[in-house]
Amino acid sequence: MALKLLNPGLRPLGMFDLADADQGNLVGGEYVELVATSTTGAYEGYAADVGALSSGASLAENIVQFTRTNRTAGRLGGLADDGGDEYGTLFGSLIGSNVGKQTQFGTSGGAVVIGPNTEQASGKVTVFAQAGLYGVTQGTGTELTGAVTNNQLSANNATGLLQTSADGDDVAIYVGEMTDTSLVSTTSTAAGEAATTEYHAVFYVGNAAAKNITL
Repeated sequence: MALKLLNPGLRPLGMFDLADADQGNLVGGEYVELVATSTTGAYEGYAADVGALSSGASLAENIVQFTRTNRTAGRLGGLADDGGDEYGTLFGSLIGSNVGKQTQFGTSGGAVVIGPNTEQASGKVTVFAQAGLYGVTQGTGTELTGAVTNNQLSANNATGLLQTSADGDDVAIYVGEMTDTSLVSTTSTAAGEAATTEYHAVFYVGNAAAKNITL
């Protein structure tokens, strides 16, 4: 499971903390939104330029971080890129084994993922906040089952996963299913098998839509 970069917006955000409740729960491709969390207990440190300290406030107050939620237009959000597949892991994948038989794909004899997800290793989350075309696999969820081209997608309030049902403001526009994407090996269709959906292509609409602006 991972967010796939098809024709994305460049230069993602990578300097913000991920909310403690979301640590270890990202699958990649969820919508996450920036929040300022006030806490008086244990907290994770953060870079000086992403704090929101008020005069006289302690370091444990107003920590700026991303969290999985539904979208509120006019707030800073994006698609999280730290999943458990491809380059979402700290040390990548081991391919080859002792006689070169292993590959990246497949449920048997596949590549071995090395190290934890990068968000668990660093506490930071890479967020693509600019509009663009992305691929999402949604883990084992069925939120995009039955989606058709140009469906408006929202994000689930609890998980951030994209879905066809309404929950908050729109996050993306559904493009279509991507099947048999390999260009260097025999596809399932060419071998007489049914094509399988590898991921869903969506257009993330970005953060340009703002509300309640008074001139």
